Amino acid sequence: MSLFNQNRTHHSSCPICKNENLQYKYTINNFTLVQCQSCRLLFVKEKCSQEELDVNYKVGGDMTIEEDWVYLDEENTGNLKYYYKNLRSLILKQISFGKILDVGCNAGQFLDEMNGFERYGIDRSPSHGKIAKEKYGENIFIGTFEDYQSPGFLFDCITLQDVLDHMVYPLEVLKKCNQLLKPGGLLVVKVHDMSSLFARTMGRNFYAFIPQTHLFYFSRAALVTALEKTSFDVIFFRHLGHLMFLSAIFYRLSRGNKESLFFKLYKLIDKTRLGRKKIYKNLHDIVTVFAKKR
Repeated sequence: MSLFNQNRTHHSSCPICKNENLQYKYTINNFTLVQCQSCRLLFVKEKCSQEELDVNYKVGGDMTIEEDWVYLDEENTGNLKYYYKNLRSLILKQISFGKILDVGCNAGQFLDEMNGFERYGIDRSPSHGKIAKEKYGENIFIGTFEDYQSPGFLFDCITLQDVLDHMVYPLEVLKKCNQLLKPGGLLVVKVHDMSSLFARTMGRNFYAFIPQTHLFYFSRAALVTALEKTSFDVIFFRHLGHLMFLSAIFYRLSRGNKESLFFKLYKLIDKTRLGRKKIYKNLHDIVTVFAKKR
């Protein structure tokens, strides 16, 4: 039994819009997923703490490359850069210089693409943060976003890439982003898009449903609600494509279950020429939203 399910309290209302009309959707890995009938946010009903998340993410422990290969495998860096370069181009259409903060910066791969900006990052993982810190020094904070102290100035841009769906209090995260941004500052949020046709077709089998890791699942409508409630104005949405290794498809479909057929297929072909074949993916299952502070 996961620590998440011991003596668990539950959300009685939507963490975004506070509506109490919640519809049961799925039970996955002993967690209950419900959907707000107002803003359409889908989320894990069981509450958790940051300490429990740290146990799940093995913070302070040694993570293997297998468990963390997406971000630390050097061969995969080129795949990550494909998205990051496209994201950089869109950011440059809004701002051309200034201070940028990447929340959940991992080893600093996105920051590496943002030359011309004064680069800052936050990551909870000591192993990731150490690599980023070697490149960007004291501009990197290792710890939670909640513990991050204002550096004494305001940022021109903050990015949250594959981060907001992990947070215990996503609305508080967006409020803090607002406080750290200049008036008119740019916020970029990347999450899975639960309003996409692919996500709706897959239902409970959608690969992103891994409640030990993802606590919140946003539709575009839920994102708009969350951003408007935290004094942001949405500029536009983009479904940017990604490059990934063929083996990564099976890894994602396994949803972390090492006993599944998908994980065994991943292990079988990973590191082979077939497994390292690059695939372009854009099923509109991942969305990036651009918003400005009011």
